[in-house]
Amino acid sequence: MISLRSLISRVSLSAALLVAPCVVGQAGATETTLGDRPAVISAHATEALLLGVARAGSRLVAVGEYGDVVLSDDDGKTWRQAKSVPTQVTLTAVTFVDDKNGWAVGHDTVILHTADGGETWDKEFGGGQSDNALLTVAFWNPNHGIAMGAFNFTAETKDGGKTWIERKTLNPIQKKPEEAAALSPGAGGPGKPAAGTPADDGAGAESKDPYAAATGDENHLNAAFMGPDGAMYVAAEAGAVFRSFDEGATWDKILTGYGGSFWGGLVANDGTLYITGMRGNVWHSTDKGATWTKLDTDGADQSIAMGLQLKDGKFVFVGLGGQVLYSDDGQKFVLTYREDRKGLNAVIQDGAQELLVFGETGVKMQPTTPPADQIAQPLPQG
Repeated sequence: MISLRSLISRVSLSAALLVAPCVVGQAGATETTLGDRPAVISAHATEALLLGVARAGSRLVAVGEYGDVVLSDDDGKTWRQAKSVPTQVTLTAVTFVDDKNGWAVGHDTVILHTADGGETWDKEFGGGQSDNALLTVAFWNPNHGIAMGAFNFTAETKDGGKTWIERKTLNPIQKKPEEAAALSPGAGGPGKPAAGTPADDGAGAESKDPYAAATGDENHLNAAFMGPDGAMYVAAEAGAVFRSFDEGATWDKILTGYGGSFWGGLVANDGTLYITGMRGNVWHSTDKGATWTKLDTDGADQSIAMGLQLKDGKFVFVGLGGQVLYSDDGQKFVLTYREDRKGLNAVIQDGAQELLVFGETGVKMQPTTPPADQIAQPLPQG
């Protein structure tokens, strides 16, 4: 099993954590740990593992291994490290609610906050001796956010990060079919679960979920993303997508029909949902996540970490093995491979007509259209 230091994406992280004992929350550390040591300034920070990126106004902020946080104020042409980061653990994801306030999460269930656009960071949660990791963070509004990760661990804030409370995992509430129907959009309006959604797919005697743990759902929660009408979706293990229409008070667990893990998701301009997963899987939904359909990804066979809709409406997805998939319509894909074949975990568009991809070798440039010399070619026969 690969070590945490050699991770190239959330994909690897989840796999590595499966063999580690689960110790959630903060532990009483008796000695200084990586979670308590400030990040080291390095000239090579943009060449090391970077796992997540977000915009803080016009600024780009990327996070990764060793507590690295790198900033760019010129759409990725140049980068510098943050002035102060209070941890050396791997940071897996970052999000901003405005140009100043943002949060980053990572190993040891650490949650960091910045109030100056990523220049300096303070620890709000975690960072002690923990075998668990947070993999995603998202906010409904500047006060209310949620951080999630391995083994269904979830922490929530309703006061802008002043306090984070470990909450019940995203196991859905068991509902009778007639109760679920009563909460459909047609009956109850926006903000309620959709009709026909499995209401009892969590753990328990009445569970229809063949992948749920006997004592509760302990699948990893890999990526949260906002959908239409303020809904939040979570790409999870075992082909599951969690969905909440009421700011996380209750969740539906939807089984897509795929048995593998999903790593990321996005919402298109027209409201179509996409989730990305193992072995080249990209699935989409046109009914707010109630049902999902697998898309043909042009022979991609390695994990796809995340995707992005570009300014012109086209799509790009990135993943392991240097995979970059392009699509004009979100239905048909062209598979390309970067020459270095290094794993990618995040992508964002700069202010011009280029992409920035983040992963095993830090941050690199990538065209917004398929480079002819990178398009996947079939292997010679015979």
